Amino acid sequence: MDPGDGTAPLDESFTETVDFCGRTYQKYALTNGVFFAPIDEDEIARLELMHSVLSRVFDDRLIFPPVGSPRRILDCGCGAGDWAVDAAGRFPDCEVLGIDASPHMVPEDPPSNLEVQIDDLNGRFTFPSDHFDVVHSQMMAGGIHANRWRSYVRDIFRVLNPGGWCQMVEIYFNAQSDNGTLQRGELSYDLLKPP
Repeated sequence: MDPGDGTAPLDESFTETVDFCGRTYQKYALTNGVFFAPIDEDEIARLELMHSVLSRVFDDRLIFPPVGSPRRILDCGCGAGDWAVDAAGRFPDCEVLGIDASPHMVPEDPPSNLEVQIDDLNGRFTFPSDHFDVVHSQMMAGGIHANRWRSYVRDIFRVLNPGGWCQMVEIYFNAQSDNGTLQRGELSYDLLKPP
């Protein structure tokens, strides 16, 4: 562990993968219910497309709150890093930190002001208080456990500078069946475990 920045060497359990139906998944994410989608090239392309669609829907605005020149931005659940890369490019004097549970989709050639760290956002934040000007959390509904949301939001507000902004972008996910046979609590990550 580096006492200066609170980081530790990558836990090898984050690098283990599982192949299922021709797709590659992160074993840690499935086992811990962190991320249900694959981590392969097709998923990276899907995330890139989703970023492009959202950029178009949002008129190419990365940050909605009135933030002029942020010094530090935290991108929670950065995935393939599209939003973080764009933020680092748009604010070259800003330190952008992306956090994701998967080391498999980290951008290969990130801008010099972008750092990506691997961590499970279901654990408490280790960042100092009053540290970031903007915290961006997008499409995390499937990755943050239901019992973690309150403390996740508290952690976000704790690490924001006074006057800083949290920007959350989510889609309402409601798994249901037309005939009513899917009951609450029946969805399981066990469906994606190999036989």
